[in-house]
Amino acid sequence: MSLCAGLSTGIGALFVCVTTSLNRTLLACTMSFSAGVMIYVSLVEVIAISDEYFLEGHSKAAAYSLATLSFFGGVAVMAVVDKCVHSVFDAVVGKAGAEAGGTLAAVTRPGSHAEEQGLCDPEGARLPEDVHGDEDAAAILAVAGIEERRRLLAMAAVVSAAIVLHNIPEGMATYVASFHSISAGLPLAMAIAIHNIPEGLAVAMPVYHGTGSRVRAVLLGTLSGFAEPFGALLASLVANDHSSKGAFGGMFGLTAGMMTFVCISELLPAAYGEEGVSRGMVVGAFFGGAAVMATSLIAEKYAMPS
Repeated sequence: MSLCAGLSTGIGALFVCVTTSLNRTLLACTMSFSAGVMIYVSLVEVIAISDEYFLEGHSKAAAYSLATLSFFGGVAVMAVVDKCVHSVFDAVVGKAGAEAGGTLAAVTRPGSHAEEQGLCDPEGARLPEDVHGDEDAAAILAVAGIEERRRLLAMAAVVSAAIVLHNIPEGMATYVASFHSISAGLPLAMAIAIHNIPEGLAVAMPVYHGTGSRVRAVLLGTLSGFAEPFGALLASLVANDHSSKGAFGGMFGLTAGMMTFVCISELLPAAYGEEGVSRGMVVGAFFGGAAVMATSLIAEKYAMPS
C-alpha cells in the first residue's frame, strides 16, 4: 500500500503535460484533508496501539510514559529534519536569487556596456522601448533566462528533498497501521495518496520550467514518491514478526509523533497559506478527513468479533 501511495506522485507529475498551474483550492483542501486523516489516526489510534504494546511488558503507568516519550521522540526527530530542510532551502534559493540579481545588476549598472548601447537608463532600470542593440538585448535576456532556470532547478531540488523526507514517515505510518489492521491502513494510504498527487506536481513544475523537458519533470516527480516504500522498509526492519513488543510500541509511538509534526508543521500551514482559499473550506476538509478515518475505525470495531 505504501508503494501505491508513493507512486501517486507520478499521477500528479503527469499533470505537467496538460497544465502549467494547479487549482489552489483543490491543493489546499487535499492537504487539509490528509492532515485530518493523519492527525486523527495518530492521536486516537496509533498512540493507543503503542500504549497497548508497551503494556505487555510494563505497568500501566510505565507503558503510558513510554508511549508518550516515543511520540515526542518522533516529534523531535521530524523537528530536526524539518529545520535542516528549511535551512538548506533558504540557503539555496537565497543564493540563486542573489546570483540572478548580481548578474543582472552587472549588465545594467550605470556606465556599463549595456548602458552605452542604450539598453538601460542612467538609473540602471531596463527600458525595452529604448533598446537599440538587438544582440545585446538578446544577451541580457539570455542571462536572465539562465539564472531563472538555475533558480527553478535549485528550488525543485530542495522541494524534492523536503517531500522525500516527509514521505518517509508517511511510508512508515502506512506500514505500521496496515500491520496492525488493514481497515486502519487502507484509508490512511488513500489519504496519503491523495495529497501526494499535488506534491508530484509541485516537484514537476519547477523541473519543467527549468529544463523545458516534460519527460524529466514526470520522471523526477514520480521518483520523489519512492520515499514512501523506503519508509515502509525501514519500519519493517524494526517492527516485524520477530520484533519485541517494546520495538512495536516504540515504532508506533515514533510514527504517531512524526506524522503529527508533518501535518502541523507542513500540511496545515501550506493549506492555510494558499491565497484565495476560504478558511472554512480548509477547516471543513480537515474535519472531513478526520471523519473518514473515524468512520473506518468504527467500522473495524463493529466488524471485530465480540
